[in-house]
Amino acid sequence: MLLALVAMGLVSCVSDPESMPGRADDGVVLSGRSAAQPYALAGALDIDRVVLDSHESFLMPIGDLGNQTPIYPAARLADRLPRREVCLRLAVAEDGSVFALDDVTGADGCKVQEGVEADFVDSAMHAARTWRFEPAVRCVFANAEEKAAATNTGCAGAREIPQAVSLHYRFVFEQDEGRGAVRLAR
Repeated sequence: MLLALVAMGLVSCVSDPESMPGRADDGVVLSGRSAAQPYALAGALDIDRVVLDSHESFLMPIGDLGNQTPIYPAARLADRLPRREVCLRLAVAEDGSVFALDDVTGADGCKVQEGVEADFVDSAMHAARTWRFEPAVRCVFANAEEKAAATNTGCAGAREIPQAVSLHYRFVFEQDEGRGAVRLAR
């Protein structure tokens, strides 16, 4: 169900110890962070962008099939509230674990209603903390020709470098005939 999580996620950043400043063609942001440096969410989101070299490509992380959708807060069902939306920014480590979360509801890129009740945010954050991903990967081919030959084959024949990334998700909490439902917004 949540395999499509990454498809709707907007990449905010990718950490890469060997990158150079610039912008990647696919909207991915890479930073120059060494493995020894701490990867704080605030610092990870205020980074320079890089251009992938002609012999490099990038694979987005894939959400685990076991990732659970947030649960509509049962205590809010009697309130018969209109639709509520919560936006989260997740920092996904090189090992695929979520290592930081930020509620970005109402921030740039997530202009939804103001004053979303805390239990909706808590539900989204509780679920997202447990998520696992197959990590994002930078594929480094020997040359641009090998990269071109590997089109549609992922990183086949390339050196794979796991990357930390920051993803945005928008959760929609709704009621239908007295039952709560949560879905990802597209």
